[in-house]
Amino acid sequence: MNTNMQNFERDTLKRVINAKALWLTHVLGNATLTVGFFYWTRIPDATGVQFVLTVVSGFVIVFLLLWLHAATFDYFGHPGKRTVKEALSYSVARVPAFLLWTIVFGLGLWLIGQVWEYYAQAGGWARHALPGVVRPRVTPRSGISATYWLIWFFYFIFWPVVSFSFAAQVAMKGFRGFVDRASLLPLRQLRFWMIYLICFLVGAFGPYRIAWMTPVPTETSTLNAQTGSMVVRLGFAYLLMVTAWLVLCAAILRAGEETRGVKASPEPEPINALPAV
Repeated sequence: MNTNMQNFERDTLKRVINAKALWLTHVLGNATLTVGFFYWTRIPDATGVQFVLTVVSGFVIVFLLLWLHAATFDYFGHPGKRTVKEALSYSVARVPAFLLWTIVFGLGLWLIGQVWEYYAQAGGWARHALPGVVRPRVTPRSGISATYWLIWFFYFIFWPVVSFSFAAQVAMKGFRGFVDRASLLPLRQLRFWMIYLICFLVGAFGPYRIAWMTPVPTETSTLNAQTGSMVVRLGFAYLLMVTAWLVLCAAILRAGEETRGVKASPEPEPINALPAV
């Protein structure tokens, strides 16, 4: 592994390790918002007051969620220069722009998902579109399988990588981030793509497998033991998701620095120091 690769990984991990306050804010904040969303779905809307309460509380939950994640990009965009409180203060005005980014990101996933539902037809069409010399060498099953994995790549890898790169600039610069060339800089870094794949495996695929893991029942196992096992597994999966997301956010901003040829940002605070909130 070359020195630049080691520096990129080391700087990224240092920034996350020194962001203990931000990590704790995410652990508590996302959990609180998740619980809030659960109770929000149970608010009745039989009366006008209940309907207004549903709208207002839903707006508050969405705003706080976007604010937290916009502040995360702002925090890592100024390593060692801002506390979590300062990042929240700077990013609150950029929440509307970050909301627009979220809508675009979700719409893109929805469109790719619509194509995914017809991957078999798309695979057959793609096979028939091949030149006559190549078509006999590609079986219908191979064409359909290749189309499925291509759509999978765009859904889980390509579109998120491109979108998250823009998200970082939108969170720091507002609406200007949509047209800022800096949004494309991380995409030129192979190391960033590798970091994303690692974060995807650790923070998405891993928690999914852990959450749906079915322990082998034993004769001595009780309902309380099984419930405790589920709580531990879900808690561990949740911490993996939070940590992987913070690593990815830090990597996006670090990759942008590397591509611009900018000298690495000042060294973060010592690892054993706890930043002030």
